[in-house]
Amino acid sequence: MNSIPAQEIERRGMAAVDDLLHAGPVQVIENERPCYVILSAVDYERLTAGPSAWDWLDRPSHATRDQPTIDADLAAERAAWNGTA
Repeated sequence: MNSIPAQEIERRGMAAVDDLLHAGPVQVIENERPCYVILSAVDYERLTAGPSAWDWLDRPSHATRDQPTIDADLAAERAAWNGTA
């Protein structure tokens, strides 16, 4: 990821960022720490085009195993880690 000091943006304005945005997102460094990321409109649209995390969490479950089966599988896996299986 490209990076640029905040002082450079203050001095040159957005022209300093425009040149770097052609290669992808730009990380802004302030007080020797990353504090912002600037994206082009195209990159932002690409990131927000898919389903959000809430969409994934809100969808109905298609679980094929019940709770006792899951518990038994986990117990067997943990036993294998300990070498007691």
